[in-house]
Amino acid sequence: MTFCADCGVLLAPGNAEECCDNCAPDGAPTVSREKGDLVSSLEGLQSTKSGHILKKDAVKWLNSLDKPNQVELKRSVLPKPAGFEGSTHETDISNIRISGDARFVETFAGLMTCLLDFEDDETRVELNLSRTKVRDTKQYTGNYALYLSVAERES
Repeated sequence: MTFCADCGVLLAPGNAEECCDNCAPDGAPTVSREKGDLVSSLEGLQSTKSGHILKKDAVKWLNSLDKPNQVELKRSVLPKPAGFEGSTHETDISNIRISGDARFVETFAGLMTCLLDFEDDETRVELNLSRTKVRDTKQYTGNYALYLSVAERES
């Protein structure tokens, strides 16, 4: 992964530039959103030194949310660029992970069916559903993990 030398945002794969468009006018495209691109009540929540949001504040925030319409949902997703490799954890790339027993995963996966609307000529839905194993013994736990994300299609 390559990050902008000035501001630290993730640069799109395959670029030899050292700086993003924000830091150098002819710089490389970024994978992270530009500052001010998204207005969110989440960004206004105060966090602890370790970055955690207090539960009382998180509950208040969660209760204040409305169900997004299709336009809001599409605007909120930042697809994984074509050719991207490695961890997306430090990027703004949109990912969803649901894990637990089969009933929990199936129930909450039903809330995510709206993501299937992202399948078109430009983007695809990445879906990885697997049984989980205990790391030490490699035996199946009876639980499942579902990973969902939107990715750009290769040209």
